[in-house]
Amino acid sequence: MKLLLPLLLLLMSQPPASSHTQEDGENVAVTVRRMQQDQQSFFEIDASGFAHNSQQKAWDVLTDYDRLHAFVPHLLSSKLIERNGAEALIEQKGRVGFFIMTRTVHLLVRVTEHPLSALDIKLVAGDMKRYVMRWELAPSTHDGASGTRIGYSGMVEPDFFVPSLLGAAILRADVKRLLEAVIAEIDKTP
Repeated sequence: MKLLLPLLLLLMSQPPASSHTQEDGENVAVTVRRMQQDQQSFFEIDASGFAHNSQQKAWDVLTDYDRLHAFVPHLLSSKLIERNGAEALIEQKGRVGFFIMTRTVHLLVRVTEHPLSALDIKLVAGDMKRYVMRWELAPSTHDGASGTRIGYSGMVEPDFFVPSLLGAAILRADVKRLLEAVIAEIDKTP
């Protein structure tokens, strides 16, 4: 959805098998695996974190499509193109890369909204071979505080060459930054 593009931006290297870490006290856990299926390869992503605010606030942040670029790293623009009931067509542009090698990426995605609980995102057109993502929201507690568990998972594969220099660690770090930025926005005072 809004955070779809940042994932693309994170795909600047082909990871080996898998990357997962969550250090003590961290609020975000991310797992990234390079998968093969039906002679196609893709990144499988599973991430979660905790926001100290309500599901309603989390929902409001994630569905404010025109404002995502204000707080999502590497997202240059995000625009609601059309809405039809629980479906939204979103156009996003972002920058992916590392060091001096960068690329602008364009995505047109269809978001199916399941109010206050999930957002399913599918690629319509753009610089990806595969892009299927899901945001999930659920009431939760963390270290005795009430709030919202934020889940982010899916499969992505860019439609351009991705060098295998830094592997899954780069993608994992980018997804972690994405989720941390979303959670920080959710936890801002209303």
